[in-house]
Amino acid sequence: METTKPFTSTVLMAVCLAALAASGAAAQEGGALRFEKTVDWQLGKRIPLNAAIGPVRVASVEFSKGGSGGGGLVGRLRGASETEATLRGSFDTENPSADEWVVTYTLDFLDSKGKLIDRASGKEGFEGEADTYRLEHAILEYVLPFIEKVKVRLEARLD
Repeated sequence: METTKPFTSTVLMAVCLAALAASGAAAQEGGALRFEKTVDWQLGKRIPLNAAIGPVRVASVEFSKGGSGGGGLVGRLRGASETEATLRGSFDTENPSADEWVVTYTLDFLDSKGKLIDRASGKEGFEGEADTYRLEHAILEYVLPFIEKVKVRLEARLD
């Protein structure tokens, strides 16, 4: 029985070293692959995020509200009404790496008690470029005054 203990501890140590090596590879690419931050709901103001997910950096987000009805004739054709607005989150994103990384952007719109009002999500690939990603989301106009905070979640993966 004593001969199995050294074998078991050797296997356990090998598994731990492999896990450390895998996490080290992600760290060499620029850091964690997930980011989360809750910010105040502010329209028209650039909010610093300073997020690093893999090699991708997301410096800030700016929230804006589009017109009611989802954009004129096109909005009416798709069934939008005057009770609907379009929220936009504009993310300043940069990937200096030559590899393509896909970033998933998720916005949780929260009330004053931290309860979820609505959620918007989208993804975009970046390969050696800097650009502004715009996440658009249709929402009912009457809930806008209840939004107090926004939980910003970012996730990156190598494509």
